[in-house]
Amino acid sequence: MFWRDKILKAIIETEGLTKVYLVDGREICAVDNLNLRVFEGDIFGYLGPNGAGKTTTILMLLGLTNPTSGSGRVAEYDIVRESKMIRSIAGYIPEKYGFYEDISAYRNLLYFARLNGIKDDEAKERIKWALEVVELTDRAGSLVGTFSRGMKQRLALANALIKRPKIIFLDEPTAGLDPYATVNFRNLVIKLNKEYGMTIFLSSHMLHEVRQVCNRIGFLNNGKLVAVDTLQGFLNRIGNKIVVEVTNVSNEMIKAIEDIEGVDEIVKSDSEIIIYAKIDVRLKIIDVVEGFGEKVLTIKIEQPTLEEVFFKVYGEGK
Repeated sequence: MFWRDKILKAIIETEGLTKVYLVDGREICAVDNLNLRVFEGDIFGYLGPNGAGKTTTILMLLGLTNPTSGSGRVAEYDIVRESKMIRSIAGYIPEKYGFYEDISAYRNLLYFARLNGIKDDEAKERIKWALEVVELTDRAGSLVGTFSRGMKQRLALANALIKRPKIIFLDEPTAGLDPYATVNFRNLVIKLNKEYGMTIFLSSHMLHEVRQVCNRIGFLNNGKLVAVDTLQGFLNRIGNKIVVEVTNVSNEMIKAIEDIEGVDEIVKSDSEIIIYAKIDVRLKIIDVVEGFGEKVLTIKIEQPTLEEVFFKVYGEGK
């Protein structure tokens, strides 16, 4: 058991969580034996390509669809037997949401608050607070149909906040947003986590989004959880990324560098070699290059990108 497990409390726990759909007489496994822990205070990035099973996972965690097998708990509530309790303490922004565009933002929020059983006096106070948090107070009386995509997404976040949730599930939250709206929404997510202590479960296929806000990341592929770690933990899996520029690169030179102890992978172009190694092998690389009568023009260590981690982890998970 990791020290983190002992100190921090899990707000999401699943064991063998599986969802199988029957499509045209065929069984399609959308989520396959998911064992996952998300801790209170995390901004957890649930990363995977479209169709990987991310939305299905969220729907099961919220009790909006039952698992085929396995179990799960959110804030200690069982996702099947106590799903109503989960939805009372969890906010959710689906990829596609629906507001009434011919009424005001305020009236929309009041309508949804009533649906959630919140009395009007309490709802009005919560709506006021939520609109302040998402910076839409001055547009409370405006028709939603006049809102930009980014403003509608902030309104959706305000709607989720009315419950004063412990955890918020975001499904592809910045899809279709312009760069300004994306940064604005990202900052709101960080604010909710840092200032209000809300746990964030962020589903996305966009690497740069996850890298910007998440402290822990899970990679999902074909319904299977391939790996879970911190961003730095994933970067450490690749190790050193050594970029070398030489006067000339031959296949024989590449083979000799591959044989250096600690070298995991090599990518080469006409005059540049990228070497992934668990240890610093720069001196040995220089020796090999000079042994072939060539010169090292530059050699440096760079931090691997999340994109490189993504392809490495997915390759290992296939």
